[in-house]
Amino acid sequence: MTPRPFISIRRMKSKCEDNLLENFKEILNNANYEQITETDLAYAMEKESLFKISIFVDFDDFDSQVIFYRGTATRKATLKKWLIQTVETDVPVFERIAIFIKFKDAAYFETKKRKNLQFEPGSMIIKLFKNIPKADMEMLFPNTQVRMKPKDVVLMVGSLIGGGIAVFLKASAGLIAMASVFWFLTRSFVLNGGEMPNLGPAQISAMVAGGSALAAIGAYALKQWNSYKNRKIRFMKILGDNLYFKNLDNNAGVFHHIIDAAEEEECKEAVLGYYFLLRSENGLTESALDDVIEAWLEKKYNVLIDFEIKDALRKLETLELCRITGQNENGENIYQTLSLDAACKKMDDVWDNYFQFNV
Repeated sequence: MTPRPFISIRRMKSKCEDNLLENFKEILNNANYEQITETDLAYAMEKESLFKISIFVDFDDFDSQVIFYRGTATRKATLKKWLIQTVETDVPVFERIAIFIKFKDAAYFETKKRKNLQFEPGSMIIKLFKNIPKADMEMLFPNTQVRMKPKDVVLMVGSLIGGGIAVFLKASAGLIAMASVFWFLTRSFVLNGGEMPNLGPAQISAMVAGGSALAAIGAYALKQWNSYKNRKIRFMKILGDNLYFKNLDNNAGVFHHIIDAAEEEECKEAVLGYYFLLRSENGLTESALDDVIEAWLEKKYNVLIDFEIKDALRKLETLELCRITGQNENGENIYQTLSLDAACKKMDDVWDNYFQFNV
């Protein structure tokens, strides 16, 4: 009977998390963000990274994940090719990315025997980034694991094999001499009933040479391992440096950032709707106003935007800055706005009466 309060709290927490996610999506939608599709994620996983690192993300670690973006662009980037040659290429980027992730509980990670986690199981993270290359979205996930690219693996393995053969050839004489001494000791020990024979100067020298050879091989193997670790550290530094300068906000700060952006977008929509209605003496239908605004944005900023005309007209009607004055031959409503002076007077009245306190 005692677990009931705990279950109730858990359900309440789960419900609050669901509400948080839904509100987060609503705010992002108001700020004109769009959800990233599975196709975009697959593109990021398959495409070669701009930062020359290979990253693995285990999506099974997440209980839920939501990624939204706003704005796409193409930026120039200078990349190294081979040793000294550089090339300039166009890189498609997301101008803004908001990411919401909830990890699975501790039991899941215990089952997978995962230790030294960099995050808390069952926790949520919310982050906001800027100018993220489409091919590098996987670096935004908190459970990324840096892996060497095939080219780096080939170079390292080739160096290991080539250097290892050279070291082994140099040390082979010492190893053979040491092996012959071991064989002599083993054979004498068996034939003499367990007595260990005395070693001569030549045999002692052979043992020393063999030990030196083993030490050389061990030192070379350690050097290659350290080289691998250093290369991985360099990759992690590349990842950290790029995320440091592309991170805009975290957790609660993301809400403040996006709410501000949503308010700004709502204001822009209303201003654009009012301005182009004001320019039309005879008013415009909803579809005509939508076409005029989208054409202006394309001409002015060279971008294709699906303008949310219904949202803009709703705000103007709520503020009583526009009204329906008739219909065209197709039965579509024609909207007209108040004059600029009348609109300013109306907005002043709305502002003055926004907060009222009656004793």
